[in-house]
Amino acid sequence: MFRFNDELLLTDDDRALAGRLFPAVMFALDHPSLRTDFVRIDKGAIRAKRRSRLIGLLTLGFAVMSLLGFPLENVIAAVWPDKAQLAVIFRGLAIVGAACGVLAIIFGNAGFLFGKSKRDWLEKRLMSERLRQWNAQYILAHAVDVARAAGHREREAEYLAARETAFQHFRRTFLDQIASEYTKYTLRTAAGHSGGKMKAIADNAAFWIEPDWSARAARKFTPAEDAVADQLLEAYAQTRLQGQVQYTNYVLSSEGKFWSHPTLQVTLLDNAAFTLVVGAFASNFVALIGAVGAEVPLSQSVLGSLAIIFAILAVGVRALQEGLRPHQEIRRLEYYAGAIGHARENMQAARNARKKLDAGLLLEAASFEEMLEFLGTNDQARFVL
Repeated sequence: MFRFNDELLLTDDDRALAGRLFPAVMFALDHPSLRTDFVRIDKGAIRAKRRSRLIGLLTLGFAVMSLLGFPLENVIAAVWPDKAQLAVIFRGLAIVGAACGVLAIIFGNAGFLFGKSKRDWLEKRLMSERLRQWNAQYILAHAVDVARAAGHREREAEYLAARETAFQHFRRTFLDQIASEYTKYTLRTAAGHSGGKMKAIADNAAFWIEPDWSARAARKFTPAEDAVADQLLEAYAQTRLQGQVQYTNYVLSSEGKFWSHPTLQVTLLDNAAFTLVVGAFASNFVALIGAVGAEVPLSQSVLGSLAIIFAILAVGVRALQEGLRPHQEIRRLEYYAGAIGHARENMQAARNARKKLDAGLLLEAASFEEMLEFLGTNDQARFVL
């Protein structure tokens, strides 16, 4: 099992280890109220994603079943032993096909269930990603404050109080207004859109959750603050940065569950679609041989129906790809992996806390861009023929 979201120190063991490794800055790494909100929202996002995918698959399944009814009649008529029962069977196929067609239209094209469930998933995923980004950005933007407060109880208490006030503001203005915020991140013409595509993220402050955090992050450390700042940024590197490296490696691998690995999805679905297309052409080819007088094991009508069945199933597989969008997911993650690698190289090459912090900002900019791509890709996904 892959461990997600290590930087939030979700378990008692994570917090105990962080306390031993980074004792001077543990007060800044631990954020109980954010962690509580994240766990609740993340669990809801996982449930909503499963529900959305289930409805999408049912939509696609209904559509395919509806289209298969007619070509199946010839195949059934050729192999069914009791011809007297065929009328009943064909009537049942017609009823099932019509019902499946209506359900496919309701669930898919009309968006009666799929659109609503997908929106619920993506809204919750936007909330959880912004919570993780808020946590990382606040640490980087206030690294100087952490360095100055470390070891002084009153200053640490002041830092935590200011952080909680800022977090409550974020909760009220973003988490509690997620319907509006989601539109801002997915509808490019919406007022106030962050404009992640208008120019390079690295050249502006678009990724910052709070605009004034950019100036705070630009502050310099004094020599006396360097040791604590180094410990804070080492904690960031070992949790946030390393966690993103491991996450992209995990998702881009072809080993694991079909639903969570786009590389595996591409391999299996491309092979399935190719096999079904070959089956359609092979059926037509055999029918052509029979048409010129050669003896073939099946009638032309049956072979033609088999070709149609293979073609419908191939289209269904392609529709499944359109819903899952594995090719787009791979491109997005490969780009993100490259950006993470760049940030990691800068972090490893940095010789002082200021350079390490700048490397962290590269990761946060890439994380914001990756989030926009994720939302855009999945907002357009449809499980329809």
